[in-house]
Amino acid sequence: MKRPSLRLLAVAAFLLVFPFFLRRRPRVERRITILAPPNTIFPYLNDLRNWPLWTSWSRRAEIHYTYGEIAEGPGAEQAWSNRKMHGVMRILKTEPNERIDYELTMQDEKYRMFGRVELHADGECTRVVWKCVWDLAENPYRRYFDLLLRWMIRSDFGEGLANLKEVVENINPRPLALR
Repeated sequence: MKRPSLRLLAVAAFLLVFPFFLRRRPRVERRITILAPPNTIFPYLNDLRNWPLWTSWSRRAEIHYTYGEIAEGPGAEQAWSNRKMHGVMRILKTEPNERIDYELTMQDEKYRMFGRVELHADGECTRVVWKCVWDLAENPYRRYFDLLLRWMIRSDFGEGLANLKEVVENINPRPLALR
């Protein structure tokens, strides 16, 4: 009878102590190489009206999008909503053909995430790096939720980058900036 109790106690101790060793500042990073120069890829990133062409979110669920007066470059804003959530994405900074920085807020700014998509020219190809960070998990037990969130975002970023590669290399549909 003592063995199951000791095992249960060991598992409980592990679950109580483990979160203290997890990252306090969760972040995700995914990368892909696309056979195109940065100036071909950049319009798909810099104009928020093009994001539904390649992100995994719009392919997974029906999402309603609205855009501010500015839809491309710094200050561009995309509001989105589906049955379960709503949020706003804003481009904070761009460096043409090099990177964009954005902020994503969800549920009336209850959740906030900062992201960056970088373009690194590499011969005829471009290495695209998509990364994000979100609020510190002061409560160590919230870090369990952050583990799940990191796994979900990593999957979404990987799928989105694969979609971007497919769209850019096939140039179909063309980004709004090139029409």
